[in-house]
Amino acid sequence: MSSTGSAIGSLICGLTLEKLGRKWTIMISTLFTIVGALLQTAANGVAMMIVGRLVCGIALGILSPSISVYISELARPQERARFIGVFGLIMALGFCVANWIGFACSFAKTSHVWRLELAMQFPIAVVLLVLSIFLPESPRWLAQKGRLEEFEAVIRRIYESESEEFIVGLQLEVQSQLAIEAAERTNSTVGHALIELFSNKFIKRTALAIAVMQVGILSGSLAIQNYQSLMYEALGFSGREVLLISGCYGFMGVIGQLINLAGVSDRWPRVRTMWVGCIVLAAVLSILAALSKEYGSGQNIAGARAGVAFIFIYSALYSVFFNSTLYTIAAEIFPQHLRGYGTGVAALCQGVSGIWMGQVTPYAFDAISWKYYFVFVGSLLALGAVYALFLVETNNVSLEEVAGKFGDAVVPTDKIDQVTEVKVAEKTTEHIEG
Repeated sequence: MSSTGSAIGSLICGLTLEKLGRKWTIMISTLFTIVGALLQTAANGVAMMIVGRLVCGIALGILSPSISVYISELARPQERARFIGVFGLIMALGFCVANWIGFACSFAKTSHVWRLELAMQFPIAVVLLVLSIFLPESPRWLAQKGRLEEFEAVIRRIYESESEEFIVGLQLEVQSQLAIEAAERTNSTVGHALIELFSNKFIKRTALAIAVMQVGILSGSLAIQNYQSLMYEALGFSGREVLLISGCYGFMGVIGQLINLAGVSDRWPRVRTMWVGCIVLAAVLSILAALSKEYGSGQNIAGARAGVAFIFIYSALYSVFFNSTLYTIAAEIFPQHLRGYGTGVAALCQGVSGIWMGQVTPYAFDAISWKYYFVFVGSLLALGAVYALFLVETNNVSLEEVAGKFGDAVVPTDKIDQVTEVKVAEKTTEHIEG
């Protein structure tokens, strides 16, 4: 139900990002989290628990795309992936803490300990809700809606340490690109925007965003996260050992995301990060399949431990290459008026894949065991080829300049620089005369 909720949330996200703004969408997601956590914690039957899981899934489906869009519209080009990577680190920490809470609660004697586990969702959701009240709205969304005074105020607030030339230049670049997009658009309704996403002009961007987001499912990440206990059992572990290993597994995502922040985000080209990641993870899963085949009986302790080690290595490497990178790319390749809708559609497709993957995985592991890993190996190699051949490089490129990478009209940088010089000179003269 969580994956179903995530798909629904992604659909909602696309609409609210454009209609209500980035800030309000983030706040809405936290409210869904609080309601979902309340329903699960207080559940007095299966139906109430299912609804709670669905609502929390909706919250996640809204939150992840909306935060990536929000950050992409605030961050400088050379810092965009790094800031979204910080969000990825927080998500990895959340998974890690959840795993250890599960292990700790396994020692409790009361039959209601599961309520405590589910109630642990409240504190972070409440903190995020309170803090989001103080967030500025996305300046690019404000400019898109014609709220130019607020747009300038937010720009000056965010970049208060920057020079006047930087601030004026950014304003001109954003407004000029929005004017070009508006001139090419004949309709601003939701239906028309969705049609635009699949038009000849934007279909490549939509397809690439969907393909990039699919690696979050087709790489095996979700299957391993949700069904790792089956993998440990296939290697001969059981009982509390499985929970302990799951807790240790949680640390690997954090370590991988830290490596991403230190050496990959905004340093490696996006395209290289994606296709290299596919090849590396395919190799790791191939080794894991071989270890599971040879030592799945659990009779060889050294072999079983090696299998666990490669599951851990997989988790770390997934975070190094994909955890935050896929959200960065999906958010930055769309033009301003389609960014919310496009990111939402890409996340929706990921959610739909998550639904069928969640249904198939336990049966597949039961039926073909270690051979199931090769489904992910094949998917990774296919996606890696798509990224290497078709993905457009957007590293260290402003959101407005990304349009030019796809053949759209953009205002030349030298022209923006010339107008910026004139504007700054005029302001300086007014200041002196005043």
